[in-house]
Amino acid sequence: MSFQNADDISLEAPLRAAQATMAAVDWLALVDHRHFVRADEPLERVHHQFQTNDVGFMAVLDGERPIGLCARHEVGMRLGSQYGFSLFGKTPVSRHLVREPLIIRCGQPWAEVLQRVFSRTGEQFNEDVLLVDEAGRFRGLISMQTLVRLQTRLLMQSIARLEQQQAEICRRNRQMTEDLLMAREMQLAMLRRELPQVASGGVPGRGAVEVLSHYAPLSVVSGDFYEVLAVSDTALGIMIADVMGHGVQAALVTAMMRALIQTYSATLANNHDPGAFLTALNGNLCGILDSCRLPMFASAFALVADVATGSLSFANAGHPCPLLLRRTANQVLALECDEQSNGGLLGVTGAASYSTGRMSLATGDLVLLYTDGLFEVEGADGEILGQDGLARFAARHLARPGQELIERLVESVREFSSQGRFQDDVCLVGLEIREIFSPSPAR
Repeated sequence: MSFQNADDISLEAPLRAAQATMAAVDWLALVDHRHFVRADEPLERVHHQFQTNDVGFMAVLDGERPIGLCARHEVGMRLGSQYGFSLFGKTPVSRHLVREPLIIRCGQPWAEVLQRVFSRTGEQFNEDVLLVDEAGRFRGLISMQTLVRLQTRLLMQSIARLEQQQAEICRRNRQMTEDLLMAREMQLAMLRRELPQVASGGVPGRGAVEVLSHYAPLSVVSGDFYEVLAVSDTALGIMIADVMGHGVQAALVTAMMRALIQTYSATLANNHDPGAFLTALNGNLCGILDSCRLPMFASAFALVADVATGSLSFANAGHPCPLLLRRTANQVLALECDEQSNGGLLGVTGAASYSTGRMSLATGDLVLLYTDGLFEVEGADGEILGQDGLARFAARHLARPGQELIERLVESVREFSSQGRFQDDVCLVGLEIREIFSPSPAR
């Protein structure tokens, strides 16, 4: 599967290439004429030059360098008035130049030239443009009509290139969408696969433990996930995690973590020690992230519930502490996982060590693991629900069956939200204890 980052479809590089191509305008090829007069030529001779040549403007040169521009209509107006020839005919043309003519160099970028040309106003707008080489020597005159045609051609080239780039962006977006949808299906397939079971009293078909869940990614793919592991005939392991960020990068890290979880699941099977499991998982994860220079981290919580001993073992890696619903006692408790087992976020340092906390379980208990998207919800009054608020909502539905309790809890939080929806990925996993095979030890 080939994921593409949004940065890969930036227009910056294609536009730079287009501008570089169009910057190579051959100004000499655009010259309309090269008619000029000398600076000291009398105006009557210049008038004759205009009559001989069908041009509106001529360059006025001092040697090879232009000192300005003279205009047919300006010369005609001077000499056409009463006594015009007697007053102005002998005066040098250098006294009758167009005011502030536009002069450009052969190597000048087209964008800069056109900006100067089309920023002119009034009569200046229609004046020819003087073209000089790098040494300032006269090379010709370019008419406004030619410059308008040049602008039109460049705009058409730009439009054609933009259309090509838009087509390429659409193609990449389609490919990226297909990749993301495939990634989503893979994530959901991992959650939908058949979960391991713990048979009630060793009787197949009846489970002593039931796994319940609610999974709602905010975008197409998510950094929230959970895994259910077969630890023994009487025990199940669960890990829930929340990878930093959203989108493709978070999804790739979750896939990598899932592979590591399977690799180190034997640690749980051998000694029912979630702390040792998270320590081994974190060490390997940090090594991978360091080698690819990927600044990522994740919170996680791992547990093992054994119905043969009535015990719950757990370890925390910077994750919200689960809720323990003791239905027989009509209580909702928060596991004290911060003090007993918290070793910090996964992926931060390979030297982190995670300890294992333990407590007893009873028939009817329900352990709820969740990511922070479930309780970091803002109400209409601006108050954040928080974990205490989540516990209060759970207490309202304590008597409901397992999966119904999960769904009603999610709905209560959604109703609390001022927007009527969640602002982050939501992953909720419940572990319901239906039967303890032997009397649980004293609490």
